[in-house]
Amino acid sequence: MKLQAKALAALVLIIVASGAAIFLFAFRSARNNPVVLVEGGYITSQDSELVSIRAMGLDVNITLVWENDLGVGSFVINITNIDVARAEIISEADVATIANGTSFEVLDVSTNEDVALVQIRAPYAENTISFYVLGDSQGYQGGIEQVVAAANENRPNFVFHCGDLTPFGQEAQYLDVVDALDGCNVPVFTTAGNHDIRLDGGERYLQHFGPSTYSFDFGPAHFVVFNTSTGDVSEDEIQWLTTDLTDSRAERKYVFTHIPPFDPRPEGTHSMINLTTAERIMNIFEDNGVDAVFTGHIHLFNNSIVDGVRYVITGGAGASLYAAPEDGGIYHYVEVTIIGSLQTIEAVPLDSPSLERNMILVRGIDEDVTLSLDDLLAMPIAEGYSSFQNQYDNWRGQGTYRGVQLSDLLDLVGGMTVSDRLRVSSNDGYEQYFSYWNVYPNASWQSTQGDMILAFEFNGSLVPEWSNGMRLAMMPSDEGYSNNDCQATSAPGMGWYVYPSAGSRWVRYVETIEVVSG
Repeated sequence: MKLQAKALAALVLIIVASGAAIFLFAFRSARNNPVVLVEGGYITSQDSELVSIRAMGLDVNITLVWENDLGVGSFVINITNIDVARAEIISEADVATIANGTSFEVLDVSTNEDVALVQIRAPYAENTISFYVLGDSQGYQGGIEQVVAAANENRPNFVFHCGDLTPFGQEAQYLDVVDALDGCNVPVFTTAGNHDIRLDGGERYLQHFGPSTYSFDFGPAHFVVFNTSTGDVSEDEIQWLTTDLTDSRAERKYVFTHIPPFDPRPEGTHSMINLTTAERIMNIFEDNGVDAVFTGHIHLFNNSIVDGVRYVITGGAGASLYAAPEDGGIYHYVEVTIIGSLQTIEAVPLDSPSLERNMILVRGIDEDVTLSLDDLLAMPIAEGYSSFQNQYDNWRGQGTYRGVQLSDLLDLVGGMTVSDRLRVSSNDGYEQYFSYWNVYPNASWQSTQGDMILAFEFNGSLVPEWSNGMRLAMMPSDEGYSNNDCQATSAPGMGWYVYPSAGSRWVRYVETIEVVSG
């Protein structure tokens, strides 16, 4: 059959449940590609044959506009983050829908119009809204996987991640998160955390998840997301937030962001940096009758009411906890159920993460990060030959070490001050304390001790195959860290003055590196 311009065409819509994706395929003879207009979604990529759209709400409107009458060429629209089991597809053209398990094929033969409209709808069929909220997984995918499994079994309307999905915003880290979330059969909405935007991570976040500021409606509720990943909020963002909440006539209003406007802990300061902005935002919430504000950033669970607004902190999806269990220091996600005028918010326990040999926890005064071997390999690498003396003056550990400088690791969590100490702990309970000058040596200590590194490779063998790694190592220029060197580079009450052996400073099986105040 010969096709002519503006003749018969096929429009195929395929919804793939496993990846929560919808594929729209249109075929005609030669014609310019359409302009794609999207409401409720974000275009993550586009070329001459394909546009990919991530849904940023439960309803998505897509308009294809062809700009001339030369006929339509092949074009594909890939829409992700849709609940395919509940989605309704509405089109201006006559369509025939063929169900195939959890997929649908929609054939559209009415494609002569210059404008084509496709709508994806999530109907509010019951008097109930339910959703899960989690935060601060920071590269630990086990918590995400547990939440995804619960969502696939219990079928909430959506899941929301309050940010810090990654340790420090690298592409491989984002791909790991995307892989963990891809198994979820309900939509997953997110906002960026301060860890996610590090080292140009904000651009990668946008590519994978879209903007961190958006809103959508579902049933009687309005859901608002805004960006606090820098610790502050721009004036434009504040004006958008005010207008969005003021214009909404929804019965209920819910807000999601990463950093809370206040720290509920006594003497706690791990909240927004700009306290004036924090107060303005809390006033906006109060003035507009916001029902609840969900945040992460502080690694605990807390449910507080301030000036009639409920603030829920859920930062327990994998990062190390900031409080005792009785004070909310639990691994968890939050389950929210809204039935009419009733609302329940409950913390659901998650399994505690267990660090494998190829992972390390680095903890600062107010920040922490869990890093895998792949994360360490993506950082600047220090390499050299070294060895140490044991308590009997015998030399041990001779070989070539590769790793990351401790100073670079601490830069990820805010560094340390001269008055702080550094505690390095192994998975068997052994620990050593180090001073600021071990991590940031002056000229004298640098010549004696060299760089202080966390080694993950020895003589070409990586952890976990390297049985003693991860390991602390000193890298002096003479390639040997002697007992005399250890004495010369030990602050009072540490190192040599506790156990007179250079080897005791070379901690094996390192699991935790922690800055201790004072």
